[in-house]
Amino acid sequence: MAENTSTTGVAPEELSDNILITTVDSVYNLARSFSLWPMTFGLACCAIEFIVAGTARYDMSRFGMEVARPSPRQADLLIISGTVTKKMVVPIVRLYNQMAEPRYVISMGACATGGGPFKEGYNVVSGIDKFLPVDVYVPGCPPTPEALIHGFITLHKKFKTQSVRTVPWYRKSYTGETPIPALGPDIIDTNPDALKRVRDVNMTRLMASRAAAAPQISLGDADTIVLRNPGLTADLTGWTLQSSASEQTYHFPAGFVLMSDGEVRVHTGPGATSSSAGDIVWTTEAALGGDGEKISLVNAEGAAVSVIEYEATTA
Repeated sequence: MAENTSTTGVAPEELSDNILITTVDSVYNLARSFSLWPMTFGLACCAIEFIVAGTARYDMSRFGMEVARPSPRQADLLIISGTVTKKMVVPIVRLYNQMAEPRYVISMGACATGGGPFKEGYNVVSGIDKFLPVDVYVPGCPPTPEALIHGFITLHKKFKTQSVRTVPWYRKSYTGETPIPALGPDIIDTNPDALKRVRDVNMTRLMASRAAAAPQISLGDADTIVLRNPGLTADLTGWTLQSSASEQTYHFPAGFVLMSDGEVRVHTGPGATSSSAGDIVWTTEAALGGDGEKISLVNAEGAAVSVIEYEATTA
């Protein structure tokens, strides 16, 4: 058989019906969604509901999650199912640090989320999110197995928003280690030095979460886009707003800085005017109007940071 030296990239006709084109992120997130390995871990009555979710009636194995691992080094999902005491939070954080990256946390039930009926008790933590980053909260006391499965589905939806290019666990500077609290000074002791240490740890976590956040856009009133910054102060020099409707691009001026928790309103459409000194007038054409049209916030490297899509509503 003669060697095929064609370099056009066109698939042979006999294979054209067997080739699918997709993105790396789609395949990456699909594989992760259906290969979560929860850890065999329970604290109180919510753990019974977690066990029931694995039975034939609910069958969480249809999500590829039936492989519950006894070792944290082979698990990537930690379900906090029950009351978290101040004595138990120390080994919980230690187990989390031993889990494989990427790892996720589900706070299951009122006790794990906020202390439940034991809130403000002398021996109960008022929320595991004071010590671990929680991805999904499942309310209830206790939540039903259906509620926990809904939490799994919500976690899968979060996967779809993540990109292999931006996730932190592939960065050299990322450690992902969470400080292990000391039972006395961090949780119980109320002397000034101990309280200062707790405040410092909380501030470090807050700054880390803000550093990971990026400016976002959303729809405001008619013909208005709201630009918010939930993270640290951001320099938007070189950033742009791009509209698929009017095919126009707004370039933020050099030195444009959006403060932390700051907000700017961008006006579009016929007769667009700024109602305050900090507002922006983008274009006199409608930036959004038809079903499926999009506005993208693009950073200086050309990557879309935030996208809003117009969806037509029916009465």
